[in-house]
Amino acid sequence: MNLRRRIGCQKRFLPLLIATITLCVSVVCFAGEVNSLKVRGKTIRIGDTADQVFAVLKKSEMVNQTVEKDPNNPNSLLVVKNYEVKGKKFTIYFARVQEPGPYKIIKIIEE
Repeated sequence: MNLRRRIGCQKRFLPLLIATITLCVSVVCFAGEVNSLKVRGKTIRIGDTADQVFAVLKKSEMVNQTVEKDPNNPNSLLVVKNYEVKGKKFTIYFARVQEPGPYKIIKIIEE
């Protein structure tokens, strides 16, 4: 069975449908988890401590933050900070990897 008959559309609407699907897939690809990112020539990567990150990022660049219990460690908090630097938006997740120990980056999401 061909695609037109399966989706029940006429031949003239098939290119529009394909273009719409392609557009939707393209939009989803803009945000994603990354291992590192560059800010003003400095690299921030998973495993960096909060102090290392705060030496690179300015407090005024933080858009907002949330703090909740870390689902992976009952003695830690999960700190999620959203940043915008020169139009570039990203989110950094901090948690304690070792007990006792500093808060480190466990995830970076770039928009």
